[in-house]
Amino acid sequence: MSVEGWQIDTATRPAGSTGRRSTPGFGECLVVLVLLTSFYVRSEQGADDPTPYDLLMVLTVGTLFLFGLKFPRGLGWPAALWGLVVIGYGIGAMDALYLEKVRPALIVTIYLVGSFLFFASFVYADATRRLGLMFWAYTAAACFVAALGVGGYFGLFPGSDSFLVFGRATGTFNDPNVFAPFLVAPILFLAMKLSTARRLHSLWMLAPLGLLVMAMLLSFSRGGWGNLFLSAVVFLVLTLATSRSSQQVFRLIGFAALMGFMLTILIGVALSNPRVSELFTERASLTQDYDVDPERGRFESQARAFSMVLQNPWGIGPAQWAIINDLDTHNVYLHVLVAGGFLSGLAFLGFIGVTLVRGGRAASVPGPQQGMLIVAYAALVGHFAEGVIIDIDSWRHLYLLLGMLWGATLAVEARKFGGETAEPAPTVWR
Repeated sequence: MSVEGWQIDTATRPAGSTGRRSTPGFGECLVVLVLLTSFYVRSEQGADDPTPYDLLMVLTVGTLFLFGLKFPRGLGWPAALWGLVVIGYGIGAMDALYLEKVRPALIVTIYLVGSFLFFASFVYADATRRLGLMFWAYTAAACFVAALGVGGYFGLFPGSDSFLVFGRATGTFNDPNVFAPFLVAPILFLAMKLSTARRLHSLWMLAPLGLLVMAMLLSFSRGGWGNLFLSAVVFLVLTLATSRSSQQVFRLIGFAALMGFMLTILIGVALSNPRVSELFTERASLTQDYDVDPERGRFESQARAFSMVLQNPWGIGPAQWAIINDLDTHNVYLHVLVAGGFLSGLAFLGFIGVTLVRGGRAASVPGPQQGMLIVAYAALVGHFAEGVIIDIDSWRHLYLLLGMLWGATLAVEARKFGGETAEPAPTVWR
């Protein structure tokens, strides 16, 4: 069915099916456009101004839901857990010292959670097809911002310094510690595509993969490096565990060895530059002065935050602790806990636990979406682990990955247990 050339799918089909069309519909093009703008999240220091990504996101969400996109039933539990997080924030805010900070913080949280629910609903309707479109768009955005970061680091164009922070590649992000994690999923995605490629012309993907890895290195983000390492290990283990032939296993091991060799060469070439080598040596240390400072250190701040939670079990409200303490928690679990008390903290941990359990089960189910589901799952494991040393709850791409994982997970569960959705697929503007 088409309305003035805009394709609207009204057919009943299995959840996660790819449909019949090979060209993206208008709704899919909108989502791709949103993701292509995800490389730019820069704002004034201390502000959280809307970016082109945010404005397009609001337009796209409103448009697609207006034309029939619906929440799948399985999103009830994750939505409820996030609802408890927000309620906890609201309760804590009742005694907030800086009330003017509460409303913007709550709006941002609700917006980000809404983006997660939207992406999950969008993916669920056609998981394999839409995961592919979204990953390619995300990877294109990552390559663009990586090129800006690498080019800025080596001064390859005018105004290069604007893409650096403290001599570290950051592209169009405010913080290299957010820039680096943004690159993790695209790196895994290209690695997955290369490891399953059957033709020599697919080797072109080595170029963007090398660019992303170089940008990751030049970000000098210890958290980003650790995130990528853990995510890569999880990706490799899950892929090997779900391989269905010895040929696939040997091919994956061979590819991993080749990538390790190429990575060693790439790092060696980068470290031959004295400027890179000096900063790498400094950043490679497990702890920095600002981690262990007895008064202003990261770990001391976390101890104070936990003490505050014990004194205020219902929380002190969002966006309060960083002002009171003059330093944020640098731990997303403590960040949520101190803002919304034990209600928000336990709900947040429950959401992560449910995500890991159900996502892991879905990733073990064979199907055309399995490789991309493993990529999203592995990247999220790395992000959840990095959350121990940094606040990740305001990262836009985190909610994109969550939506991709949950949408694909629900589609796999619907296909596995019901064969088709429990009711005819909703009218979705594609």
